[in-house]
Amino acid sequence: MLNHSESLAEKFIRKGFWLYLFSFLVGPLGYVVKIILSGDLSVEEIGLLYGILSLVGLLSVYHDLGLTESLNYFLPKFIVQKDWTRFKSLVAYSLIAQIITSTIIGLVLFFSAGYLAENYFRSPEAIGVIQIFCLFFFGLNIHNMNTTIFWVSQNTKLQKGTEFLRMLFVMIFTLGLYFLDLGSLITYTWTWIAGVTVGIGFGTYFMYRSYYVPYLKDAEIIYDTELIRKVIKYALWVVLAANVGMVLSQVDMQLIIYLLGTKDAGYYTNYLSIIGIPFLIITPIIGFLFPVISELHGKWDEEKIATIKTLFYKYFAVIGAFTGMFMFVFGPEIAQILFGEKFAMSGTILQYSAFFIVLNFLLQINFQILAGVGRIHERVKILTVGLIINVILNLILIHYYGVVGSALAVGLSWIPIWYMSDRTTRMYSHGFNFWFFLKNLTLISIIGGLSWYFLTPLFVGASRVQGLLLIVVIAFVTVLPFVVLNLKEGKMFLGELKKLKRGG
Repeated sequence: MLNHSESLAEKFIRKGFWLYLFSFLVGPLGYVVKIILSGDLSVEEIGLLYGILSLVGLLSVYHDLGLTESLNYFLPKFIVQKDWTRFKSLVAYSLIAQIITSTIIGLVLFFSAGYLAENYFRSPEAIGVIQIFCLFFFGLNIHNMNTTIFWVSQNTKLQKGTEFLRMLFVMIFTLGLYFLDLGSLITYTWTWIAGVTVGIGFGTYFMYRSYYVPYLKDAEIIYDTELIRKVIKYALWVVLAANVGMVLSQVDMQLIIYLLGTKDAGYYTNYLSIIGIPFLIITPIIGFLFPVISELHGKWDEEKIATIKTLFYKYFAVIGAFTGMFMFVFGPEIAQILFGEKFAMSGTILQYSAFFIVLNFLLQINFQILAGVGRIHERVKILTVGLIINVILNLILIHYYGVVGSALAVGLSWIPIWYMSDRTTRMYSHGFNFWFFLKNLTLISIIGGLSWYFLTPLFVGASRVQGLLLIVVIAFVTVLPFVVLNLKEGKMFLGELKKLKRGG
C-alpha cells in the first residue's frame, strides 16, 4: 500500500499533485452549489439549511466512538509491518462500532426533529430537513470509512478522487433542480443524500479492487485483546479531542442560530465559505502531514519531522499573512461577487477575523504533528482551553457586536490555541526564520495599503462577472512581487527538498 522506495520529498511532490488537482476540482463544485442555493433560497433558508448541517457535524464526532480517527494512527504502522491481519481486524472493529452508533444517533435525531424545529431552530420547515439529514449522517460516515483508508495508505488519488465524485454529483443534482425549477429547501437537501450515495458506491468499488483483493482477502479478523485495549485507549482521547474540536469549529454557528436567528446564521455560513477558500489550497497538503509523520514516527525518524515543521512554518506563515491581508481588503467585494448583494454582510464579517488566519494555518501544522506522533491527549487539553475561551468570547462579543462579534471571538481564540500547540511541538523544530517573515510582512503591508486606497474603488458599479475578473487579476498581480522577492528563497527550498530526497 505504501511505496517505501519513495523519498520524503517525492511523497510531498507526487502525492501533493493529486491533492491539489482534486482540491482545485472539488472546491469550485462546492461553491457552485452554494452560489446556486444563495440565489434561489432566502437568507433565512440558507441559515437554516447550513445550521442543521452544522448540528449534524457536531453529532458526527460520536458516530464510531473515535475508532475511525484511530485508523489514522494505527493503520500506517500496520502497513509498514505488512500486518494485514491486524489491519483488517481494526477496520472491522471500526465498521461495526460505526454502524451501531450511527444508527442509534440517526434514530434519536429523526424522532426529535419536531422538538428541535420548534424549540431550537424555531422554524416548522426544519422538521423535514433534519429528517433527511439523518440519512446523510449515516451515509457520510460509511463514505468516510473508505476515504480514511485511502488517506492512511497515502493514496491521495483515490481519497480525493472519491470525494470529487461525491461533490460532482451533488452539483449535478443541484443544477438539475435549479434548471427544472424544482428547487426548494427540501428538494435541495436531498441532493446531499444523492451525492453521498454515489460516493459510497465508487469508494466501495475502489476499496474492493485496490485493497481487499490484493491485501485483505486472505487475512483473518481476530479478537486481539491487546490491540483492542490500545485502540480503545487511543480512541477515548480521540473522542474527547474530536468532540472538543468539532464543538470549537461549530459552536459559533450554533450560538448565532440560538441567540440571533437564522438570518444572521445565513450571513455567517457564507462568511465561513469565503474564509474557507484559502483552506482549499493549504488543507490538503497540511492534512497529508498526518500519515507521513505517523510513518516517520513509526521509523523513529524524528529529525525529518523537525525538518518538515521548520519548512512548513517558514512558508505558511507568509502565505497566511498574505491571505489575511487580501481577505481584509477585498472581503466585502468577494462576498458580493460570490453570493450577491444580499450577502454583502458576509464580507464585513470576514474582515473581523481575516488577520488571524495565519495563526490557524500554523496551529493546523502543530496538530498534525501531535496526532502523527500519538500525543492526542495534548490536543484535547489545548482544544479544551480554546473552546472555553471561544465560548466566553462569543457570549460577550455577540451580545455587544452581533454576528461580527462571533467572527472576532473565533479569531481571538486561535491565539492561545496556536501558542499552546507551538509549545508542545517545539522539540520538532529547527527554529523560525524571523527575517524571512518580517521582510515579507513589510511587503504585505505596503501592498495592502495600496490595494485599499487604489483598487477597491474599481469594484464600485461593477457587475458580478466584472468583479470576478477584477479579483482574479488583482490576486495574480499582487502575488508577483512576492515571487520576485522570494525567488532566491524558492531556489533554496528546492535545494532543501533535494536534500530530503537524498536522505529519502
